[in-house]
Amino acid sequence: MVKSEKEQYKRTLESLIILCSRIADIGEESMRTQALTNCQEAAIVLGEKLEGCTNPIDVRAIEEYRIIKKIEDFCEQVYQCSQDFNAHNVVVLKSLAAELSVLLDNIPRTYRVVFLPYKAAMWDSLESIWRCFAADERCETSVVPIPYFEANRQLNQWDTCYDGYKYPEDVPVVYFQDYLLGDKKPDLVFVHNPFDQHNHVTTVHPAYYSQEIKKHCKKMVYVPYYVNPGFLSDDYNELPLLYRADYIVLQSEKMKETCRQYPYYNRVLPFGSPKFDKVIQLNNAKAAPPKEWNIDMTGRKKILLNTTLTDFLESGEQLMAKLHRFFEKTASMKEIVIIWRPHPLLAGTVKAMRPQFIEQYQQLIDYFNENQVGVLDETADISRAVAATDAYVGSHYSSIMGLYVVCNKPVFCFDSKVIFEPENEPDRKRARAEDVFIMRHELSFFAGYESMEYTFEDFAEDLVGEKLGKVLENQRIAEEGISNNLDGTCGIKVYEYLMNELIQND
Repeated sequence: MVKSEKEQYKRTLESLIILCSRIADIGEESMRTQALTNCQEAAIVLGEKLEGCTNPIDVRAIEEYRIIKKIEDFCEQVYQCSQDFNAHNVVVLKSLAAELSVLLDNIPRTYRVVFLPYKAAMWDSLESIWRCFAADERCETSVVPIPYFEANRQLNQWDTCYDGYKYPEDVPVVYFQDYLLGDKKPDLVFVHNPFDQHNHVTTVHPAYYSQEIKKHCKKMVYVPYYVNPGFLSDDYNELPLLYRADYIVLQSEKMKETCRQYPYYNRVLPFGSPKFDKVIQLNNAKAAPPKEWNIDMTGRKKILLNTTLTDFLESGEQLMAKLHRFFEKTASMKEIVIIWRPHPLLAGTVKAMRPQFIEQYQQLIDYFNENQVGVLDETADISRAVAATDAYVGSHYSSIMGLYVVCNKPVFCFDSKVIFEPENEPDRKRARAEDVFIMRHELSFFAGYESMEYTFEDFAEDLVGEKLGKVLENQRIAEEGISNNLDGTCGIKVYEYLMNELIQND
């Protein structure tokens, strides 16, 4: 039984024991009757709450110790006292209350754990940890998607969003209004949004800012919704959540070292990333494409196109022009299929920060769909998209690149500001793929970079022709150490460590 509830029930029983001790001293019959009525009502409420327990350990213990039967006996004894008030009946009543208190103590300690995701598309950053806690019957584990808001500068308002209906079927979701942190007082809370009020595009409901969560839980755990080459971004390292979190799960020792100058350094657990757990599992299982794609990809190389917030904010108009030309070209390339996956927050970012481009952005989407260029992937699960595709094309910087790297699939980066037309350069010298794919510096992923000497068409030709073997070999070497527990056990390691902490701290 979770500690907060056991303490609440114990207080009820302690009050009953005290009241039973004082009943014998109440001379006025009406007051004595009222005291007995109070005992009866408190016992009935306690019995109803215990009957409502769903944790298997609680249910078994309540049945084994016949606690509901003892409560019924207590209520029967209250009735006997009301009919025949004497010292013996009062002693029996007090004894039954004391026995209930002892039986309640015998119910094993369990733990209340809650995950508070906001965007369903980012659920993979928590999923493998959740699965471990959900499988442990010592834990009452809940997934509570929280509401959030996206800025709409066109209307000068915040649009309310809720993704609770977008989660996988095997993830039981609890509606946020049915899970009040102040009532539940969980032992562990997992979050993946670090910004609180410090985000002008998307923000979670203020009730779920870290300072509010911290008031109502024993321990708060932050797990980033991104992965990268191995550093904590300068945009994140001063956020209040990192100072408030009791534990911070990062992907590697290298990433932990970038936190050394901060007071939360010793609270960092360099156990890997659940995002890697998920994609490695699906890739090894050769997961089928999402059914929503609904396109025949037999015999074709599948390329995921990723457009990011940074690219759009830095060069929105040029990027859209480049993508339009890119779609024109790839629509006729029958040996590949493009899976276009805009960043989950891109539409919201356009509304919030570049409202002048809303119409143009929608026209680009319409062109993609109407000309059947490929698949516009709006599914929540990026891991399945990675596992089902053969290569990455897109932004120079995105955590999605890391998912392809750990699956040993090639990563090719666009220059979002330049449209390359190799057909207009008759003297062009084509570069070899192994000379183009490099790790530019220690804080970048191993990738190929678009140029006139090696364009997307060159990359597609090498991909279709299975000519990237040396590139992938070099990638494996360059990315060694990108993350701990790349055998898919980050979630297990986090679960084991935190359960041990909970038990020891008790």
